[in-house]
Amino acid sequence: MPATGGLMMYLQSTDGLSGRDVHLLMIFVGVIAAALVVQAIGLVSAALVASTLLKKVQGIADASDAKISPILAKTNALLEDLSPKVRSISTNVEQISYTVREKCDELGETLTQLNRTVSDANVKTRSQIAKVDGMVTDALDTTAEVSKAVQEGIRMPVRQIAGIIAGFRAGLETLVAKSPFGKSKGYESPYDL
Repeated sequence: MPATGGLMMYLQSTDGLSGRDVHLLMIFVGVIAAALVVQAIGLVSAALVASTLLKKVQGIADASDAKISPILAKTNALLEDLSPKVRSISTNVEQISYTVREKCDELGETLTQLNRTVSDANVKTRSQIAKVDGMVTDALDTTAEVSKAVQEGIRMPVRQIAGIIAGFRAGLETLVAKSPFGKSKGYESPYDL
């Protein structure tokens, strides 16, 4: 707009239009008209391309709608069919969860009681083992004492008998050595002094 205002000022300041000015003015108007024609052709071609593109997009949308509509209908029917089943499954899972929790609590109590029972049995078993250990120790000690007593009971008479036999033998050998039979054979008693 400032350019137009500047042109108007120029035209008012001059006395009139000269032939040269009219000629330039005609050229400028022709250039503007040509630019407007080119712009109009561009807009018309853009409109034609946009119209063609819009028709293609509409065709794609119609084809997609034709293909997607049955799928959407089936999906909607499937969702309507599955909705009560999903609710039922959800309810069943919730009930199973409560049941499992109750059974876990019962199992916990049972394990606690079992642990107490095992602990009690362990204490009683240790007590019984201690008693049996004491009895076995006493039996072994008694057996050792009896064995020692039997050994002493056997050893003393055996020593005495051995002593008697040794004395009898010494007496017998001395007797044989002093007898006339023993001297002729040259037998000497080891007990002679």
